[in-house]
Parts: sequence; structure tokens; C-alpha cells
Amino acid sequence: MCAPSKTDNTVAPEGCENLFILIPVAAGIKDSEEVRGRLFNDVIKRLEQYTGVTLSDSIELCRSYSLNDFQEDYNSFKGNAYGLANTLMQTALGKPSITTKRNPRLVFAGQLTVPGPGLPPALISGQIAARELERQLGSHTTYYPFAS
Repeated sequence: MCAPSKTDNTVAPEGCENLFILIPVAAGIKDSEEVRGRLFNDVIKRLEQYTGVTLSDSIELCRSYSLNDFQEDYNSFKGNAYGLANTLMQTALGKPSITTKRNPRLVFAGQLTVPGPGLPPALISGQIAARELERQLGSHTTYYPFAS
């Protein structure tokens, strides 16, 4: 959960707050307004129980973006927003390789490759891909890493 209006007064009307609540769901599950509403209400109830503050009476606008939206806007497989699932077969050594046997000089980088999801790992995967290309091509090209 994030409250961006605490540091940016342009994201909510004066006297109001903007809460961004990320509710991770599995790709491919049923996505409907009813399901979204039920998940949202469950999270709000949990927040109210945890904080002792009634939130539901203060909600003026609720907007969701979920599986169907990712599928429609990005042609994302089953509405997946994060790439690989966190299953045993898609972690550690089960992650797809950064190269392919079909075309070994094609090297992949990004959040869905080694080392994993998220912006810092996506940048690191670019470094890994660059090193792989250097190894393959025997090049000593200098690149500037984001992290040491």
C-alpha cells in the first residue's frame, strides 16, 4: 500500500488522500467487477481491523486495474503483470535461460529473465546479458554497470 498524497499534493483533491493498494492475484483467475470488489472490500476490512480506523465510509472513488486490463492493454498472457509465476519450476535454476539454443547470439534481458522481477534486477539482467554477449563475441567492450 502506498499513500502518494503524503508527499505529492497533486494526486488528490485538497483535504483528501490517495491510497494505492496492490493486491497480487494469480494470472488466469476469473476477473470481473464482482471479484475485484470482493477482493478490495476484503483488503479494506483487514486494514480497518489492523488500524482501528474506518476507511470504507471515506472512499469517494475507487479505480481498479487487473488481469483483463493487462491482457487487453499489453496482450499479457492470462493478464499476468509480473512475468513468471513464483513456482518451483520457475525459480532459481528453473528460470528460463538468457540465451536460446535456437539462436545462441540472441540474449534476453529484462524483468522476466535472470535474476528476476523488479526494476533493479531488470537493470542487473542487462548487465548479465552484456557480459554474456562479451563472452560469446570475445569482445572487451566497456560498459558502465549500474551496480558493482
